[in-house]
Amino acid sequence: MAIKRCRSSIVVTILLSSVSLYVCVCVCSSLLFTKVKLEEALFGPATALQTCEVMLQRWQSCYDVGRSSETDDSSSIPVAERAEVSPGGRKSSIHLTLPDFQDTSTGSLSPSSVALSRLEAALSEVSDISSSRRQGPAYIWTTLEHIWLQAGELFMADGRLKEAQFCIAEASAIFPNSHSVLLQRGRLAELRGQLDEAKGLYDEALAIHPTGERILVHMGRLLVKSGRVHLGEKVLRDAVQVHSTSHEAWSCLGEALQSRDAGQAPDCFLTALELEASCPIRPFTIVPREL
Repeated sequence: MAIKRCRSSIVVTILLSSVSLYVCVCVCSSLLFTKVKLEEALFGPATALQTCEVMLQRWQSCYDVGRSSETDDSSSIPVAERAEVSPGGRKSSIHLTLPDFQDTSTGSLSPSSVALSRLEAALSEVSDISSSRRQGPAYIWTTLEHIWLQAGELFMADGRLKEAQFCIAEASAIFPNSHSVLLQRGRLAELRGQLDEAKGLYDEALAIHPTGERILVHMGRLLVKSGRVHLGEKVLRDAVQVHSTSHEAWSCLGEALQSRDAGQAPDCFLTALELEASCPIRPFTIVPREL
């Protein structure tokens, strides 16, 4: 009977710690992601990146609390990872921080060389911990993936492509076959002028998520940019058919039609303007159904 009570107590403790971690991660993903979008729109990507740094710290705090509340026997952390314990008996945690490869040295190396060396060192750390990041409930790591991808988008908007590459690599280390990761890898390749590689990555993303709004929009825009206007127009027509309220899809379709002097282009631009006027900073679907 005492053993049964003990086991029941352990189960309740695990469930409570899981619920606490779930609430913590959900609050982070709900409120702070919205804050990031507002800051980007009002103050620019540099300000929004500061909130991404806070999100990484909050995520790590929630993750560490969730791990420390588990007993060794009931922990879902692999034995190899549990063995990495400091002399004081505390389990080691993942260190999360945003990259900064901007040159601050006064040595003989050129800024690009310094940034590249820092990037290579950072990416080696990513590969070292990638295997451990797949442990635990999926929603925890999905949230972390979204934080890294959001940071990568902001770095790309700020023109800091090396930092963006680092963030996307972090997300890829968690879910390498995620359509969101493939989309961001494609965007990064496109910004670097590697159009064939970008198209291949968009194709992979579409194979996983054929109706993805942003994937269709970026694929259609890339095809138009590379001279395949009719194919790009077809992809964008598919986008507005599936996502009829997407102002970005309508705007890109208008650009494709305008490139061949089609008469429907102004109608597409007008539709895009009307939809953009009522478009929320983030989709309403992220609001919880029950508070």
